[in-house]
Amino acid sequence: MMSYKICSLLAATALMTSACQKNKTDDQVVSQVYVHKYGYAVSQEEWEEKNYPGQVITTLKDGSTVTATYENGELNGPCTFTYPHSQTVEKYILYKQNSPVKEILYDITGMPTQETVQLTKNRSSLTTWYFDGVPRSVEEYSNDELLEGQYFTPGNEPEARVEKGKGLRIIRDASGILVCKDIIEKGLLTKRESFYPNGSPECIANYEGGHLHGERKTFTMNGEPLALEEWANGHLHGVSSYYKNGTKELEISYLFGKKNGWENHFIDGLAVSRQIAWDNDVKHGPEIFYVPDGKKTLWNYNGKEVSQTRYEELTRLDELISQAD
Repeated sequence: MMSYKICSLLAATALMTSACQKNKTDDQVVSQVYVHKYGYAVSQEEWEEKNYPGQVITTLKDGSTVTATYENGELNGPCTFTYPHSQTVEKYILYKQNSPVKEILYDITGMPTQETVQLTKNRSSLTTWYFDGVPRSVEEYSNDELLEGQYFTPGNEPEARVEKGKGLRIIRDASGILVCKDIIEKGLLTKRESFYPNGSPECIANYEGGHLHGERKTFTMNGEPLALEEWANGHLHGVSSYYKNGTKELEISYLFGKKNGWENHFIDGLAVSRQIAWDNDVKHGPEIFYVPDGKKTLWNYNGKEVSQTRYEELTRLDELISQAD
């Protein structure tokens, strides 16, 4: 059983794990080699018994190689992850006594795309680059709060700035395409406008305390509305409307993330075609279908379809129990 410290990758993710760690990953590991700091190979048993300084070189099934540096049984020094079936480093992490102090991400050509440096226990810096090596952004954080930020165009011209936790953050992808514009207040995101690759707005959302809070609008690439939602502390809360071909198709009432009240379906954004009563995210009450000769009503009690008579009986029983309490 391979049970010693190794650096592991998370398969099926674009980026690898952010740390080397003790873990059993027999299902991923093809081989491990233990190399003393003076350059000679040792067995796993000898490595573990004598706690040698040096490197553990791990080959994984996806074709990538992880090289971790240890001293006194701790990660201490560089840890590198290669791209699958390549010697090109995808991620570099520098450790000091098991704690990461620097992390650099590289593209497949070997150009750095992002660097994170742990300045102090609670402060860190984040630098990103475009594909050609021009800086995209330079930021400084206190835990999760953005303190300072500078943002540059692909031509290396300043285009936005955050100072003392307040300002505008512009995020572009590595090729220079505008992704979003963020309003930062007290170090936290308060409003985000994201864009399609053609530059048209995709979403406008409000935030509070790092969570969606307030109105959130989404649009098609042609500018037609897709959704108008109300959020509270990261949960849908209030009436949310959804559109198709620019007209309202659906309207749902939420209470802190769960359907409560009416769900209304529309024909061409005008006439109501169906109504469903919800209580705490389950169908409860009438479900009305509007048909050419009038309307048809079904009844649901706690998510199960029942007759109207049975629904009324169960509702009266609930009322009696509630009064007794």
